Amino acid sequence: MLGELGIPFTHRFLKEKLNTHPEPESLLAISDTLAEYQIESLALQLGEEKLDQLPLPCVVQISQNPFPYFTCLSQVAEDWVEYLDEKGKLIKQHRKDFVALWTGVTLVVEKGEHSGEPGYSLRRKEQLIFQSLLFLLGAVSSAWIIGVLIGLDYNSSYSFGVIALLILKIAGLSISTILLWSEVDKKNAAITQFCGGGDQTDCNSVIDSFSFAGLISLGNLAFAYFFASTTLLLVSSFSASALGLMGLLSYSSLAIIPFSLYYQGVKLKKWCRLCLWISEILVVEMAVSQFLLPDLGWPAFRELGLFSFVFLASVLAWISLKPYLMAQKELYATKSKLTKVLSNRELFDYFLSTSRQITSNPEGLGIFLKGANPKYHVLKVCNPYCGPCARTHPLLEQLYEAGNIDLQIVFVPGGGDEVRLKTIRHLLGIASQGNLEQTRQALDDWYSQEKKDYEAFAANYPLNGELASQESNIKSMLDWSEKEKISHTPTIFINGYELPSTYAVEDLKYVLN
Repeated sequence: MLGELGIPFTHRFLKEKLNTHPEPESLLAISDTLAEYQIESLALQLGEEKLDQLPLPCVVQISQNPFPYFTCLSQVAEDWVEYLDEKGKLIKQHRKDFVALWTGVTLVVEKGEHSGEPGYSLRRKEQLIFQSLLFLLGAVSSAWIIGVLIGLDYNSSYSFGVIALLILKIAGLSISTILLWSEVDKKNAAITQFCGGGDQTDCNSVIDSFSFAGLISLGNLAFAYFFASTTLLLVSSFSASALGLMGLLSYSSLAIIPFSLYYQGVKLKKWCRLCLWISEILVVEMAVSQFLLPDLGWPAFRELGLFSFVFLASVLAWISLKPYLMAQKELYATKSKLTKVLSNRELFDYFLSTSRQITSNPEGLGIFLKGANPKYHVLKVCNPYCGPCARTHPLLEQLYEAGNIDLQIVFVPGGGDEVRLKTIRHLLGIASQGNLEQTRQALDDWYSQEKKDYEAFAANYPLNGELASQESNIKSMLDWSEKEKISHTPTIFINGYELPSTYAVEDLKYVLN
């Protein structure tokens, strides 16, 4: 959807917002996530007669056994439509066939002038640096391997065997890495799709059914074997001693294959395609060592020691790392459950009623933005140069945009220096002109600045006599803040009660919408 709309985004931010939503698999999750990108959306129940009138792209629900799913509809023609199927593949389907599957549930969207991912520039910069380092690592590794291979004699079966063995090791390392990751991400769509295909094909069942002492899995051993082998070959520059060790290990690893086939086919009656691929690679490795790299002699202690060290280190590293990866995977689910609790309206009202209550009437102070259909009065005490205040502004602006709240902003200078007072005076002066949209735009422009520049801001919003008339308002705000003992900014009050410490401003979008 974001790609079709031309909105730059990062997968990490998008994934976090979707997966930590109180209802992560609902249309509401999609709508709320689009709101994070300042994209407006509207959920509708439509019939076939409205299909040609839909603004594209849009989200539609497709009836699919066992569960319906949401997808992105990108094109509608007279006889066909184009959308993503349940596997994420772009397909063209006959119009009548699509209508038969379409439940009518639709989310139409509209991007605005300011649509985009908050904090995208910084996140994208971090991503580019990481990708550049990864590319550099790959380039250096490739140059090293090519340099070693160039020194081989390409007129002999020996050189061909070395290249074949290296390719097999890298292939085995890649497959065993997928095996390891499947232990952490059992619902990974790509792995599930590859390993599916019938009642007797299930990688997860095979992987989960066997381990040594419940700690060392076969995937762990396979990864350690291929990683240690690849490392030894590269570090030793494919020495005869290292290749001899690889030959001996290829024979001993063949003992695993009959056990693996028996365990899958007879005991479990389930097959793991990834495990079968590993078995095939081991067989081909043995053939390469036997026919292309024969008579290499016994390995030296140095090669045996290096292989053993890397092998054991890989096993121990995965045992140590796996709990952290599992915890990271479960973090989204935990956050989603926590958000679901925090979005409970009755629970929120209870915590709110036990919180500190305003004792002095703030009516007439600061800037007041009247909501369309307000159910709550939100008062924000802030400092125009406060970083957390700047971060909360777009969140409260979203709530105000939805029309559910009245938003009142009371300023405190926080130190009382003249530049801060000038800024407050200017914002109040803009609001005193009575132009609601200009006031909102001025607040957005001020808080969206990474580096606050009052002179540039004032030049964009010139005022005449409005500045001088703000002194009484500033004094009233300061007096009110002292009476209410405001100790930090931002301080948020909901219907006269301070926002409970249990809740963050981000949580308000779930309880106030």
